[in-house]
Amino acid sequence: MTIHNLVPLVALALNLTLLVLVLYRDYRSRINRTFAYFLGGLAIWNFGVFMLRASRDPGRALFWEHAVFVGLIGVPVLYYHFVLLFLNLTQKWRRLLVTAYALSAVFMVFNPTALFIRDVKLTEWGYAPVGGPIYGLFLGYMQVYMLIGLAQLALAYRGIQSSFRRNRAKLILWGTTVSLLGGYVDVVRAIVPRLEHLYPLGIPANALFALLLGVAVVRYRLIDVGVIAKRVAIYGGLVAGMLPLVIGLGIFVETRWETKYALSLREDLVLAFLLAVALTPLTRSIEAWLDRVIFRKRYGFQEILSDLRGRMGSFLDVSRLADTLVQNLVHRIPLTHGVLYLYSPESGEYRVARIVSSGAIEREWTPLRVYHPLVRWLREHQGVLVTEEIQLRRGMAEALAEAEADLAEMQVALLIPMESEGELLGILALGEKLSGDVFDAQELELLEVLAGQATIALQTSRLYEEVKHSNEQLIEADRQRSRFLAQFSHELRTPLNSIIGFSRMLLKNPGGTLSPEDEGDIEAINSNGLHLLNLINDVLDFSKIESEKVELTMEPVEVAPLVAECLRSTVSLIRGRKVRLNQQVEPDLPLVQADRTKVRQVLLNLLSNAVKFTPEGDVTVRVETRDHELLVSVVDTGIGIPEEDQPKLFKAFQQLNGKVHLPLGGTGLGLAISKTFVELHGGKIWMQSRPGRGSTFSFTLPLEPVAVQ
Repeated sequence: MTIHNLVPLVALALNLTLLVLVLYRDYRSRINRTFAYFLGGLAIWNFGVFMLRASRDPGRALFWEHAVFVGLIGVPVLYYHFVLLFLNLTQKWRRLLVTAYALSAVFMVFNPTALFIRDVKLTEWGYAPVGGPIYGLFLGYMQVYMLIGLAQLALAYRGIQSSFRRNRAKLILWGTTVSLLGGYVDVVRAIVPRLEHLYPLGIPANALFALLLGVAVVRYRLIDVGVIAKRVAIYGGLVAGMLPLVIGLGIFVETRWETKYALSLREDLVLAFLLAVALTPLTRSIEAWLDRVIFRKRYGFQEILSDLRGRMGSFLDVSRLADTLVQNLVHRIPLTHGVLYLYSPESGEYRVARIVSSGAIEREWTPLRVYHPLVRWLREHQGVLVTEEIQLRRGMAEALAEAEADLAEMQVALLIPMESEGELLGILALGEKLSGDVFDAQELELLEVLAGQATIALQTSRLYEEVKHSNEQLIEADRQRSRFLAQFSHELRTPLNSIIGFSRMLLKNPGGTLSPEDEGDIEAINSNGLHLLNLINDVLDFSKIESEKVELTMEPVEVAPLVAECLRSTVSLIRGRKVRLNQQVEPDLPLVQADRTKVRQVLLNLLSNAVKFTPEGDVTVRVETRDHELLVSVVDTGIGIPEEDQPKLFKAFQQLNGKVHLPLGGTGLGLAISKTFVELHGGKIWMQSRPGRGSTFSFTLPLEPVAVQ
C-alpha cells in the first residue's frame, strides 16, 4: 500500500468527519444539510477512487469507475445549491438550480452505460476512465456550474458588509478555485501524454475544497483567510527560491565528480519544501515584516485590550468609564462604531450610555427593553453573540427572529454581555473592523475578558456613586439635625431657665408662707428642671462632638476651687439620702492649662454617676500630681459595675441596668462626652470597678500646655 493509494482514504476520513460536525452543529439548517449531501457525494467519490487504485484487473476497475461517478455527478449541483443558500439567492435563481438538478439526474441515468464510460486504461498512477459521448458533456456541465457559482460569489463579495461573512465567502472562493485548478491539471494530464507523469491533483484539491467549505460552515472564526494567503505566499516563495538551488547543486555534483544526477523533479520539489520548513524562523521574520509593511495596523489588538484592561480599574465615574471603553475600542482597533448599553432600574430598560462612530454609521439609537429578544438571549446564554452566526444556527435564528430588523439597523458584528452573578448589567455592541478583518477566536476571548473587567469597574463606579450620594444625604441630614437642635435648645432653654430661676427664688425666700409640702414640690421642680437642662446640654455637646465643632478655651485653672464648686453643685442630688461627699485634694497644686467649663462638666458627670449608683455610702474626689500629670479620681462605695458591662461605659447612648431604683435617668451620653473632652486636652480616662465594692473613675490632664486638637 503506497502513499498514493492512501490519499483517497485520508480524504474520505476528512469528508466523513466534516459531515458529522456539520450535522451535529445544526442538522435542521438547510445550508448545513445541503453541505452534508455535498460531503456525502465527495465521500462516495473518494471511496470509489481508493477501491479503483486497489483494483488489479480492468473489469473490477470499470465497476469502481462507475461507482466514483455516482458520488461525483451530484457534486456540482450541490455546490451550486450551497452557494445560492449562502447568498440567499435560491428564489432568484430557482430555474437554473432546477435545471442543474435535472441534468444531474440525466447523467446519473447514463452513468452505468457505455455512453458515459466505455472502458478504463492503465496509466502511471493507476486506472483512468475512457469516456463515452456523454462523459464530455458531463465535464462541461460540471465546469459550467462550478464557474457560475464562483462568479456569483465573487460578484456578491464586495457588497457583503459583515467581515465574518466576507471571510466565509473568501473561504468558499478559495476552495472553489483550488478544486477547479486541480480538475484542470487532471484534464491537461489526460490531453497531453508527456504530462502523464505529473501527480493527479483531483483528490487532494477536492479534499482541500471540502475542508475550506467545512470551515466556512462549522468553525470559520478559527481561520482568517488573509493569514492563510500570507503564509502560503511566504512558503511558496521559499520553495520557488530553493528549487533552483537544489537543481543547481545536483548539476554541480554531477559535473564535478562525474556522477549521474538521479533525483526527479518531484523529488527536487520535496527537498526544496523540506528546506523551506527548516527555515521557519526566517519565515516568521518575513511574516512580521509583511505585517509592518503591508498591513500596517496602528496597534496590536492584544496591546489595545491589555492597555484598556489596565485602565478600567482606575475609574470611579460611570460616564468616564463608558467613554474610555467605547472610544478606545472604536478609534484604536479601529471599528465602524461602538455602543454601550447600561441597565437603568428606574426605566426597566437598557439605555445608551455612550455612542462612538468613525463616521461610517450614523443613526438614532433607541433603548432595549428587558424583554427584547437580544437581551433575553444574552441573559440566558453566556459568551459573545456573533451576529453572522445567527443564520448558521437554526435555534438561534428562531429565538432572534423578532430582532432581525433591529440587528439590520444596528449593523453590529458583536454583542458582548456585561454580566455579574447572573445579572446582565450592560451590553457592549461593536461594529465591523475598518480593516475588513474578522474577529478571530482569540480576539473574542480577549473581548470577553475585557467586558468582565469593565463590568467589575462599572459595579465599583456605581457603588462609589451610591456611597457618595449617601454621604451627601448624611451631610445634609447632619446639617438639618444641627439646625433643629439649635432651635430646639433655644425653645426649651428659655422657659427652663425661667422655671429654674423662679423655683430657686422661692426656695431662698426665708419669710415665705410655703408649707413643707409646697417646699418639697418646688424642690422637685427645681431639681427636675436642672436635670432636663443637663440633658439638653448633653445632646448639644454630643452633636458638636460628632460634627467636630468642639472648641477649647484654654486658660490657667485652679483645681481645688473647681472641685469644691462641683461638690456644692452635687449636694442637691443627695438630699434626703445617706450619701456623704468627700474630697482629698493635694495641697499646693499647680495651675493647669485647660478649658475650665469642659473640665467642670467632666467632673460633674463623674460625680453625678457616682451618686446615682451609690444608694448609701461615700463619694470621694481625689486630686494629686503624678508624672507631670494631674490625676483626678472619683471614688464611690456603690453597687459597682459588672465586668461584662464595663466595655460599654464610654460609648454613646449606653445605659447600665442597675439593680437599684434610680430616681433620675439620663441619655447615656455623659461618659462619652467626658472621654472626648479629656482626650481633647491630651489626657486619658479610665475606670476600675468590682460589683458590690464600688467604682473608681479617673482621668488625667497634662500639667504642661498641649496643642488644642
